Amino acid sequence: MKRIFSSYPRIDGQYGRVHPFKFLLGGCLLLIIFWLGSYATRTLIDIRQHNSLLEHRTYEVPWSLMQLQLEVGRFLDAVRLRHANAISQQEFMLRYDILWSRTPILLSSQFKNTLSDRPDLWLLIRQIHERVRSLEQAVQTLEPDSRRYLLILTELSPYLEPLSRTVTATMLDNVRFYAEYDQAYHQLGKQLYQQIIGLFVALITLLLVLFRELRRYWQLQQQDPLTGLPNRFALQRHVAPMIEQSLPFSLTLLELKDFRKHHHRFGYEVADKLFQECGRRLQACLQPNEYIAQPDQGRVLVLGRGVVELEEARAQMSRFRQALTDKATIDECHFYMEPMMGGVLYPADADNFIDLLARGEFALELCKQKNAPYVFFDPSLLKEISRRQQLAKDLSAAIDSNNLTLRLQPIVQWPSQQCIGLQALSSWHHPHFGIISPPELLRVAEQYQRAERLIVWTLQAACSQFSSWQHHHLFISITLPAAIFRVGIEQTLLHLLAQQNMNPSTLIVEVNESIAMENLRETMEVMNRLRVAGIRIILTEFGTGCSAVGQVSQLPLNWLQLDPLACSGIEHSGEPRHQLDILFSTADVLRLPLICSGVDQVSTLSTLEAIRSPLLIQGDAVCSPLLLNEITEWLDTVPSTDFNKDPKIRNTEQSDKIAVE
Repeated sequence: MKRIFSSYPRIDGQYGRVHPFKFLLGGCLLLIIFWLGSYATRTLIDIRQHNSLLEHRTYEVPWSLMQLQLEVGRFLDAVRLRHANAISQQEFMLRYDILWSRTPILLSSQFKNTLSDRPDLWLLIRQIHERVRSLEQAVQTLEPDSRRYLLILTELSPYLEPLSRTVTATMLDNVRFYAEYDQAYHQLGKQLYQQIIGLFVALITLLLVLFRELRRYWQLQQQDPLTGLPNRFALQRHVAPMIEQSLPFSLTLLELKDFRKHHHRFGYEVADKLFQECGRRLQACLQPNEYIAQPDQGRVLVLGRGVVELEEARAQMSRFRQALTDKATIDECHFYMEPMMGGVLYPADADNFIDLLARGEFALELCKQKNAPYVFFDPSLLKEISRRQQLAKDLSAAIDSNNLTLRLQPIVQWPSQQCIGLQALSSWHHPHFGIISPPELLRVAEQYQRAERLIVWTLQAACSQFSSWQHHHLFISITLPAAIFRVGIEQTLLHLLAQQNMNPSTLIVEVNESIAMENLRETMEVMNRLRVAGIRIILTEFGTGCSAVGQVSQLPLNWLQLDPLACSGIEHSGEPRHQLDILFSTADVLRLPLICSGVDQVSTLSTLEAIRSPLLIQGDAVCSPLLLNEITEWLDTVPSTDFNKDPKIRNTEQSDKIAVE
C-alpha cells in the first residue's frame, strides 16, 4: 500500500509510472461525481416541477371565498339593522356595493381556469352573483319597518351554509395540499443535501488525489530518473537561499573514471546500475551538513555547508573516495570505482551558482587531464582561460593578415645527413602575450574551432615556396588535430594541393596515436581515404602506450614517430634505453620506418647512432626549425635525396599500392 501512494520515484525503472490502482480510483471518483451530479440535477428538476404546481395553485380563490362568505353575512346583518332603522340608507348601500363587488372577482378570467375543475363551486358563485344582482331594486327601496327585508333574507340566507361548507372544504384541501407538498419538499431537500454532500466529498477526494499526483510529479521533476538524486533544478533551489544569506559552502563535482567507456563495453543497463551503486554509497557516507545532487548525466555534485578551508574539502573528498573503494559486483562483473573530483569554494572562487558550477567543471576537466585524484579550482586558472579566449579572438585576424610565423623542422636521415622532409610548424608573436609556440597555438585553435583555418594557412604558406625545393625531393608534413581528423578532410587537402599545383604524394599528415586509437573504425576509414587520395600518414607519439601492436598493424601507415620523451635518458644503460630497444623492435615487426623526434642533444644523437643506424632524426641536434627564407640556403649545405628511391620509403609505397588494390 505504501508503494501505491508513494510520492517518490523508485530506482527500478518505475520512474514516473502511475500505479493502476490510482487510475481505477480516479475513474471511480469521476463516475461517482457524474452519478451524484446527474442525481442532484434530477432532484432540482423535481423541485422545479413542484414549484410549477404551486404556482398554478391560486391563493386568491379561498381568500376570495372567505371574503364573499363574510360579506354575505355582513350584508344580511345590514338588512336587519336597516329594518330596525339602526343604520342609514347610505351605509346600507355601501355594504351592498361591497357584496356586489366580490362575485365579479371570482367570476373573472383570472380564476376561471382554477374553478373549472369545480363546477359546483362555479355554479354556486354564479347563483349568488345573480341573486345579488336581482336584489338591487329591493335594496335601493328598502325602508325601515318594511317587510320586504324578509324577501332579501329569504333570497340570500340559503347560500350561507353551502358557501361556508365550500370555504371550509377549500381550506382543508389547501391545508392537505400544502402538507403533502411540504413533505415532498422536505424529502427532496434531504435528497439534494445528501447528494451535494456526496458530490462535495467525491470532488474533494478527487482533488486530493490530483494534488498528490501533481506533488509527486513536481518532486519527480526535481529528481534524476536513474538515481533518484535531486537534479540541477532542485540543486539551484537549494543553493539560492545560501547565496542570498552569504553562507559559505563547497561544491565537489565527482565523475567515475572510464564511466563512458563502460556504456560501450558492458551496455547501458550495467553502467546505469554501477552509477546507481555509486550514488547509494555516496548518500550513505554523507554528513548532516552535506547535500548530494546530480546536475548532469554521469556526474554527481556534493554541497558541503560551512566548508571554507581546503583541508576540510580534502577530508571530504578523501571520505568520498574511501566510500567508493570497495568492489562493486554488477551482473557478475567486478568494478573498482575510481572517482575524479573537482572542487570549488563559495565565496572564495565565485559569487553565483552558474560561475561556481562552471569553475567546478573546469577543475574536473583538469583532474581528468592530469589523471589526479582531485583538483581544486585555482583563481589563476581564470587568467589562463581569459588568455586563451583572447588568443582565439585575435587568431582569426592574425590568419587573415598573415601575422603568423611559419617554421619548418627538417627530418634528416642519419648519418648521411640527407633531408627527406620538412615538418610545418606555425607560431605566433602576439603583441600582448609574446611568442605562442606551435603546440599551444594548435591547442588554442582546436579548442575554439579554428583548427581548419590554421591548417589551411600553414599548408598554403609552406606550399608557396615548395616549387623552389622540388629538386631536393622533399615532402611537407602537417599535424592534423582531432577536431578536423574526420571523413572529408582529404577533399580539403586535395583542393589546397591542386591550388598550389602540388602532387598529393608530397604531403604527409601527422596523426597523434591517442587520436587514432580513440575510434579505430573511424580512424581506419579516414586513413584509407587519405591513402587512396595519395596522401601519406605518420603516426606520432608512438610508444606512449595508447595502442597495441595489433591495432597499429591494421592502420595504413607510412611512418612511425617516437614520442619526444622516448629518447630522454638513453645515454646510460637502463630502463629508458631498454624501452627504446623495444620500440625499435616493434617498428621492425610492423615494417615501418621510425622517426626519432625531440633529439635536441648531441649526446642523445650519438647514443641513437650507436643503437641503430641508419636513422631518421628530427630535433635541434641535427637542425632547429628554420624560417622559409632560410630553407633554401640550408638545403644547399646538405646532401639531397630522392625519398621515392629510398629503400625504407619505397617499402611503404609498395604497401600503399597493395592496400589500394
